[in-house]
Amino acid sequence: MSELVQAWPWLISMGLLVLVSSFFSGSEAALFSLHVRDRRRLARRGLAGKMAASLLRDPERLLSAILFWNLLVNMCYFGIASIVAGKLESNGAVGGTATIAFTVASLLTIIFFSEMLPKSLAVLAPDRFSMLLAPTLTGAVQLISPILPLLRVANLAASRLIWPSLQPEPEINLADIERAIELGTDDAALAQRERQTLRSLVGLAETRAVEVMRPRSRLKICTAPVGQTVLQEESPPGGYLMLVDSDDDMIVAAIGLRTLRPSQIDALQSAAEPVIYVPWSASVAQVLDGLNEDNRSVAVVVNEFGEAIGALTVDDILRDVLAPTSGGESDDAIREIGPDRYRLSGSVSVRALVKQLGVEIPEESTATVAGHLQRQNERRPRLGDTASLGPFRLVVVDESEQGVSIEVHRAEPESPATGEAS
Repeated sequence: MSELVQAWPWLISMGLLVLVSSFFSGSEAALFSLHVRDRRRLARRGLAGKMAASLLRDPERLLSAILFWNLLVNMCYFGIASIVAGKLESNGAVGGTATIAFTVASLLTIIFFSEMLPKSLAVLAPDRFSMLLAPTLTGAVQLISPILPLLRVANLAASRLIWPSLQPEPEINLADIERAIELGTDDAALAQRERQTLRSLVGLAETRAVEVMRPRSRLKICTAPVGQTVLQEESPPGGYLMLVDSDDDMIVAAIGLRTLRPSQIDALQSAAEPVIYVPWSASVAQVLDGLNEDNRSVAVVVNEFGEAIGALTVDDILRDVLAPTSGGESDDAIREIGPDRYRLSGSVSVRALVKQLGVEIPEESTATVAGHLQRQNERRPRLGDTASLGPFRLVVVDESEQGVSIEVHRAEPESPATGEAS
């Protein structure tokens, strides 16, 4: 114990390094757990919020700085721990057991107090922690900004040498398919339908299940056993009745009311078909493969907590591919309704819209405009929802069973007085 008392300057230094390491670990967890809406809200919450939002505009630079400082602090921590352990080992009165105990305690301390605890606290209130830590973190990032390009080059070179991540080029892309259609038929209407169908097929691999699913709030859900009274009620959305387990309220089966045979009307329970479960991040193409493989009609979409948040049926997928029309208007039509104002369907591809508007495709690009709204609002598009696309503003002006209609207009610059008031 006397050796530990004599080494108190080293122990204090280790404690300070643990605090610094916890600062960077908590900053990483808080900032990178913010959603798009949280980032926009932070930018309007004073100087600290603007600094946090500014850091997130270049996430690669921010992450490189945090990892650099964390690695540097941890190396200093373990260097000091080695010095103290060496002093304990050189003292014959202490023995090897105390040295091992100190080393293990040092390792557990930095794991718990600089990794587990700060990250667990930071994700509970990421916006508050981001505003609290942003000023100091901004200074730390600016301090090593001159060497960040060197670190980025070294990281890129190491990743290319160790894991090249070579990817085969696609044999054919959407532009080639559209060109083949234009050259293959003189019927403009037929070419337009074929082009939209092929675009929808390609979009299956780029669109996530959460973007096109029918949310749980819009499903008709009943607890087994089911009586014939449900046949007298309004047809459920999508034509499927969802059955839940009375124990945990999880969707376990579905009944396709529109495909019932006369012999099944008196025994609806016999028409119940098991469902499959897919994660919210799965692509629609993966969902369709799963449904075909298991010969099922309904896929229940679950979130990261295992909760059912919606459902996707074979009918929904095929309708989006083969009949992507709403109100007799083609889904790939972008109608100009005024200067810098457009009207379009939610199934229009983001690629087509940015080409029309003359803006760049967003980094977190989705296949359709409805998917872009879904990602920014973190829910299926509803009437009144808005989203930004460069200098333009997207607004949902109509909602129906077939999809949503969206108006696009150039956003007016926000005045300083308005920004302060918000």
